[in-house]
Amino acid sequence: MTVKNAENTVRKTYSSAQEMVGKSVKAWTDLIAVSTDMAYDMVLKNWNYSRSIRGSAEQAIEDAINTQARFAKEMMGVWKDYAESVSDIISKTTRKE
Repeated sequence: MTVKNAENTVRKTYSSAQEMVGKSVKAWTDLIAVSTDMAYDMVLKNWNYSRSIRGSAEQAIEDAINTQARFAKEMMGVWKDYAESVSDIISKTTRKE
């Protein structure tokens, strides 16, 4: 093998290794970029999901409080009517005597 052939062989080998390293670095760079995008996308999706659940929970609590207030108001009306009817019954029974 001549010096020229040895130099060409070394250059080809070095060029081939350089190309493989370049492809490997590009693959790792692409992988990091894609995984970073996916991570941020997942964080945003989780944030929006949590915000949606929080909004739904707040709405459910508000509805429950409104329902309870309406129920209490209706029950106070029923109690008032009942108390008046008991009062009327008592007053009627005491008049007869």
